[in-house]
Parts: sequence; C-alpha cells; structure tokens
Amino acid sequence: MKTKLIKYALSAGLFLGSVAGATAASSIVTFQVDMSVAITNLAFDPLTQSVQVRGNFEGWGAHPVALTNNPLGTTPGLYTGTTNLPLNGSVIAFKYVIMTNVTFETSHNRNQTLPSNSGGSLVIPPAYFDDNPPSPAAVDVTFQVDLAQQINVGAFIPGTSVPSGRGGFNGWSTSTLTNDPTILRTNQNGLVTSNVYVGTFTVSGSPGQTLDYKYYIDTGANWEAPAPNTGDPNDSNNRFFTLSSNLTQTLPIVFFSDQPYAPVATNQVTFQVDMGAQIASGNFDPCSGHVELRGNFNSWGAPQILCTNDWSSTNPAVYKVVIPLSGGVGASDFYKFWSTVSANGGWETMAANRAFQIVNQPAQTLAVAPFDDVNGPWPLPADTVVTFSVSMTNAVGTDGTNFNPASDQVFLNGVPNFAAWNTSLPQLTNNPLGSEVYSLDLLVPKGSPIQQTYKYGIDGNDDEAGAGSNHVRYVRATGRYVMPLDTFGHQLAETNPPVGGLFTSCSTPGNVLLVWEGRPGVRLQTRADLHSGSWLDHPETDGLSATNWPIGSGMLFFRLGP
Repeated sequence: MKTKLIKYALSAGLFLGSVAGATAASSIVTFQVDMSVAITNLAFDPLTQSVQVRGNFEGWGAHPVALTNNPLGTTPGLYTGTTNLPLNGSVIAFKYVIMTNVTFETSHNRNQTLPSNSGGSLVIPPAYFDDNPPSPAAVDVTFQVDLAQQINVGAFIPGTSVPSGRGGFNGWSTSTLTNDPTILRTNQNGLVTSNVYVGTFTVSGSPGQTLDYKYYIDTGANWEAPAPNTGDPNDSNNRFFTLSSNLTQTLPIVFFSDQPYAPVATNQVTFQVDMGAQIASGNFDPCSGHVELRGNFNSWGAPQILCTNDWSSTNPAVYKVVIPLSGGVGASDFYKFWSTVSANGGWETMAANRAFQIVNQPAQTLAVAPFDDVNGPWPLPADTVVTFSVSMTNAVGTDGTNFNPASDQVFLNGVPNFAAWNTSLPQLTNNPLGSEVYSLDLLVPKGSPIQQTYKYGIDGNDDEAGAGSNHVRYVRATGRYVMPLDTFGHQLAETNPPVGGLFTSCSTPGNVLLVWEGRPGVRLQTRADLHSGSWLDHPETDGLSATNWPIGSGMLFFRLGP
C-alpha cells in the first residue's frame, strides 16, 4: 500500500461505475415501427438504410434487433422484428434506430411492461418512428386511482381534497378526478370500499407513443410516489401508458403511490448520509455548507429538513436527522439528500430515488448512505486529461464485422461524462498514423469516477463485446494520465484500485477535520518529525473515513497506513 504524507493536507480521489448486463431469453416479443412518414419526409431511405430496435434488454446496441418489411405487402412501411425476452412482469425501455448512421428516435424512450406469463408471446403495438404520425390521434383516455389508503392515513379528505391526473398529455396541469361509487373493491383486510376516483380526458398524440403521468392530491401538494420504473430509471418514478390507436382507452385501477389499504404506523426514522467523499473532492465545505433531506414526505424540499453532524462522533463526516413519518405498514417513501455542493444544483445525481418502507415498529435507523452513492473509490479531485488507446489489429465486432482501417472508424463508448451509450460518441484517431493503434485525449472533469468503465466500437456500434463485458481501468494520476494500451475484444478489468488520499477541512475551534477513504486495515498514522522517530499507529481509526483531530502546539504529520 502506497502512503502519502501531509502536513494537515493532501489530496487524491476515487469512484465506482457499472454497466448493466443482459437477462436470459425465454419468450417471443415482436416489435413494430411504421416508417411511412419518415420515408415521405426523406428521413429514411428503404433502399439504402435499415431499421433496428435497441433497448435496455440488450445493452442499447450490444445485440440490436433487426427489423424488416414486406415491400410487396399492404403496409410496406411497417418494419417488424422479434427477439426472445423473459415475460416476467419487468419494464423494458427501447427506441427504434435508423441504420447505418445510427439515428435514434429523439422522442421519449418507449416503455413496455412485460406480462408475467413466461413461455407465451407479446406483440407490441406499432408506433410511428419518432412519434411522428400522418396526423395526431385523439383518444379519450380514462384514468383511475384508488385513494382508500390515502383516506385511511388522512392524506385525502373526501369532499375537501381534490385529486387529479397530471402528465405529459396535459402539460402536467390539473385534470380533476371524481369518485365513482359504483366501483367496489375488497381490500386485503376484507373491507369493501368505493374509493376509486376516475376521469376521462382527450389525449392527442401518436399511436404507440409512451406518455408519462402521475396522480396528485391538492391537500399538501401531494404528488404520488409510485414504485420506480425499473426499465427507465431516469423517468422520475412516473407512471406511463402507451397511447392506443382506438378512440377510447381505459387505464387500469392503481393505488395512489402503489399503497394498498394497510394499518397505520408511525416510525421515528433516522436518515444518515456520509459527506466524506464530497469534502475530499472540494464539493462540500462542512463549515459553511449544509445538508438537507428531501422527499415526497416534505414535498421535496419544503419545509426544510436539515441534517447535522456530530463533531465528537467516530465519523464527523456523517450527517443525520430523525423525523417521525406515518403511513400504512409496507408503504414506501422516496427521498434524496441535497447539499450545498457545486454539481446538479445540490441534488444527488443518481437516477433512482432512495426508498424505505414504513414498518410495524416505533423506530427504524436507515444505513449510512454515501452522498450521491460515491463511496469508494472516490472521485477525481481535479480535471484530468486521460488518454485512451486501443489496438485494432485483427479486430472483429460481435456482429462478425472485420475492422477495415481504410473505411471504418473507432469510437469510445460508455465513459461516464457522456449521457448515454451509443450517443454523442467521441472518435479515436489513428496514432501513430499508419499503425493499427487508435487513441483519444479526453478531459475527465473533476468529480468524475476514477474508475472508468468503457468499450470501444466500430463505426458507432457497441460491438466490442457482449453486454456487461467492459474495460475497467483506474485513473491513477491527476492533471494528465495515459491509460495502458487496450486490445479490441480483450476486456481487461483492473482489480487493484489505488488507495484514496488524505484530506483536511475546516472544523471546530482547536481541531482539524481529517477525511480519507475508509477501508478495513487502513488507519491514520502520525509523526512529529520526519527526520527522527517513527510513525505512531492509531488503530482506533481502522475502518473509519473521518475524524476530528485536536490541534496541538507542535508540528504533526499524517499518513495512511499500515
């Protein structure tokens, strides 16, 4: 283990990234897209171009599904294709793509809930490419929500509260729902209720279009928080529906926030967040900044819920708050931490909200969560130019394409400062010219993962290896770092991350806050003189990641050991 000396200060940093893998196949799913308008608008040439579907179910291009048409059929503009997927009730996200220039639809990701009847089949309704139909459809859509539990916990007051359906279909404005007493529901406790509220509204759009929505109660400005869309985690926990090609459409009855009727409990909930990595990277100043808890239980920020740290605790970088929360047993609440950090307006940046469930006991303490899920390795403490390079000698794509240096190009795929795989890809250049080595200098901003998870691709495709099989390397210096040469198709994953640095920050009078990447076996060591004496081990700091160290009258040096 390498160590670094500090005289109350030193810096380094680290992080972790990942790429989702594919699931096993079991049932036939058919995709359909109507390219007729795209053909008319000259956006697609059926003689020279082809169509694919790409999605989270295959790695967004690792194994795209090719679609074909019947030029002599009654609908020559309709392109279809099949693949095998597990019909297990999960949600998939996908888009249609024009090849060979890899033109994705610019509209909302398409979503589809797979039924739970593995072994059957599913035909997804046809959609117009990029949700651009010959003319918009007008569909009378009926929305339905069961408010029994919201009435039970006092979040909805019949006769006073006003529920509504809100979404992309109405600009997220109010579309009022009213009670339908003819809809009777028997809950899990055997009680029969008539608390379903409904409303029918005309929705204009393109058949096959995915539209987001949520239910809302005006009392307490209460947006529902349904279970996350596992297929599309960037979708802000919205519900979705696929617009029908019929004149009418009825959405299924759902519980508000997916909370069925259940006994009510109140928990004293302890929330905890570790700000160590944010302090180390310079994003958070514990003396001038503050940390907040924001969730559906305080309308995502109002009233303010402050988290505080304990300077005398074993980890003063951990901020906590205890609040009472009530709800039906098993009900989920969603939240994130917010702080005066430089990025993302203070919000944690991971896509999915954090979640916990109300339990049938008076209190619960949630595990310490690293802010932004940055735990270890820590992020880069400074902007760094990183050189990526790959040998394309005898390179063959997963689709069988043999790399031709005279006509093919090489792209970098999956580096975290790009929004998505297969879009806006940086291109590598032949260096040295005439060789089969391609390289790229890329600015990796401060705060980016030191662990880089990536692939190379031929002509913009994610075709180096299967889904989840990536290069994994660490940026081991700041300012400028040259990655070791990669070989196309030989995925190397480094398993020896560098040890995080030792940092200082402001603290209480007479103390200095020391922050480092805590791991078992890593602890502080001190020494008063670098020219004489020996390092003094502090086993009480083993496994910690911060401590509030009292300042003495003499010089003192710190390092990580052993």
